[in-house]
Amino acid sequence: MISGIFENCVGSKDIEATLKYWAEFGYREVNRGELWAEQAGLLYGHKSDLTSIRLQNGNSADHGLVRVMWWKQPRNEGLGDTLPVVVGSRWFASLTKDIYAVADAFTDDKANGGDWIYTEPVRAIEATGNQGTGLYNRFVGVREMFVIGCETRQAFFQRYNYNRPGYGTVEPSSPLSVSEGTHSSFITSDHALASFYADFFGLIPLETNGKRSGYQKPSTRQILMLCQGQEFYLSAFASPKTNVGLLQVYSPLYPTPDKREYSQPGSIGLSLFTYRVEDIAAFHQRVRSSTATSVTTIISNEFGELCFGLVAPDGMYWVIVG
Repeated sequence: MISGIFENCVGSKDIEATLKYWAEFGYREVNRGELWAEQAGLLYGHKSDLTSIRLQNGNSADHGLVRVMWWKQPRNEGLGDTLPVVVGSRWFASLTKDIYAVADAFTDDKANGGDWIYTEPVRAIEATGNQGTGLYNRFVGVREMFVIGCETRQAFFQRYNYNRPGYGTVEPSSPLSVSEGTHSSFITSDHALASFYADFFGLIPLETNGKRSGYQKPSTRQILMLCQGQEFYLSAFASPKTNVGLLQVYSPLYPTPDKREYSQPGSIGLSLFTYRVEDIAAFHQRVRSSTATSVTTIISNEFGELCFGLVAPDGMYWVIVG
């Protein structure tokens, strides 16, 4: 059995500054460990001494964590200010109780020297939503925004007039009232390859998979910073044990730069997603018989957990945690 997305892993230039940032969203350190360069190379495909810190938001211990990874010799500077929809781009989303407080925080920080690209909160209608026509027929849906920094790529959303219990838990101690990561996304060039995550990871594809979206939807246009005519296919995959920690796969229907090299372990910024499984030996055997490549042996990671790495057919690197 496989979890939802377990960790969103962030390559850091400055551990203390990065920990200070994530603390504002309610994350606290729960584990810390190190690997020598040779060990890191075996698991992550990048030979450098590594220090990692696992961060947890509230009581969400089985999905949506953040892992801060400090590489003595980083692979590269990461995605940086690359816009969301390019091949290899990654991001993850969190629920907030006050999206305008989050927006104000980034606006004020940018006005005082912070290096951010972000969108203003915009209304988005979900499948069961309602546009709203007035006082007695109110908007049902979410407001969303997207933030890009030198080490982070995050989406935030706030619900209006409906609830999904368990899909994002905001702890009272979170300074900006932000939950754990609820879903994580990446961009691939060939949407047919997304079937790998159902066929070999054992994730559950949603009924809406393969839908076409993009510029013609105003909220999507703003959040993903699209230009006229830019559209994509979108599919989502859930764990058999939970509907949170969702994986979303986007495939643009227009040419984009290939930035996969800048979102792999060793890169600065968001550069890896992990899953946790109950029987790592059986899962390892399953993946070895798949179309995945560069499947490592099962070894201990920096936290002493049994793990292995692999490259999916779409070229994205994954680490599976026992």
